[in-house]
Amino acid sequence: MPSAPRRRSGLGKETNMVKLGLFNLMGLYDRNTSPASVVKTTVDAVKMAEDFGFDVAWFAEHHFTNHSICPSSMLMVAHCAAETKQIRLAPAVLALPFYDPLRLVQEAAFTDLLTHGRLVLGLGCGYQPHEFERFRVQPEERHSIMLEAWTILEQGLTAGVVEFSGRHFSIPRTELSMRPFGLAMPDVFVATSHPDPIARMVRGNHTPFMSFGHRGLNAARSFKDRIAASWTDAGGNPDTMPLAVQRYVYVTEDRDDARHAAQCVRDLARAAVPLSTADPTRDGPFLRLMPLNDEPPLDDFLDNAVIGPASYCAEKLAGEIEALKPTHLSCFMGFAGIGRRETLASIERFGCEVIPQLEGLVELRNTTLRDAA
Repeated sequence: MPSAPRRRSGLGKETNMVKLGLFNLMGLYDRNTSPASVVKTTVDAVKMAEDFGFDVAWFAEHHFTNHSICPSSMLMVAHCAAETKQIRLAPAVLALPFYDPLRLVQEAAFTDLLTHGRLVLGLGCGYQPHEFERFRVQPEERHSIMLEAWTILEQGLTAGVVEFSGRHFSIPRTELSMRPFGLAMPDVFVATSHPDPIARMVRGNHTPFMSFGHRGLNAARSFKDRIAASWTDAGGNPDTMPLAVQRYVYVTEDRDDARHAAQCVRDLARAAVPLSTADPTRDGPFLRLMPLNDEPPLDDFLDNAVIGPASYCAEKLAGEIEALKPTHLSCFMGFAGIGRRETLASIERFGCEVIPQLEGLVELRNTTLRDAA
């Protein structure tokens, strides 16, 4: 088990408050787990996150493999809207090149209606070659397609009408019956390090979204520096740049349980190899996972993620918040391969034992726990 990092003095005094998010990949790496069980565990995890004052729940979407069984994050947002009252709900992310933007803007407007204004938008351009091939989209066009679709989405959600002529899309004036004129755009988070979308974020004061997964803090600093450089080039102030960071988090006192969680993180890293190809190696819908070239030892995955006792996780997260100064911390807590009971127990430990140790660093949504209601 990792030893706790030292907490720096005066940490809470100079660090901005961070809002919490729960990220849900909804992977199915255990052949003994059903898709229905994955959905049920996800919904229960979101309810727990709401009880503990998380700001937002994120839902990934991917296609054609077990890496994620969710092909529509907007459907999960709508489903969880009926199960929750306060927590905001968000796709993470809508890969805009895979959508007809006119249909998407209607679905986003209607989903915002169903959530009573709790919709947050996570946008991206996609990254898995097999998805581009099957959706018949040229990967080299993804950023320009994304920017046009983004314009259409913003136009419809703020004006209640779409009229657009571009290189990829041409839309005659079209009214949106479910979106009245003059509503504000939902909060927007964008997963990219490409300078063109970052320039668009600067203009709209939107939030970059980065993950450093199984990599350590030095890799995260480098990633943030790349984003900040493009932010500065686009005329933004890097000192006031909003930032969402995503971390693998699993809270346990049991050493064997912690090592199993690290193995699940390693599987996520291994999955990136077949997912980077146009024809992923698989057995049916299940990705075939092989060791990485120059794969680090399991202890490295354990050390680089946030896995361990509550005190250790709190200290590690506090140090990362101080170093990266994010405005949003997205906690990836439901690793595929970890059972339902263990996943929910980890989230409960996070809420009951980790969050109190982050007082002064984390901004919680006002909430009433269900058990106390």
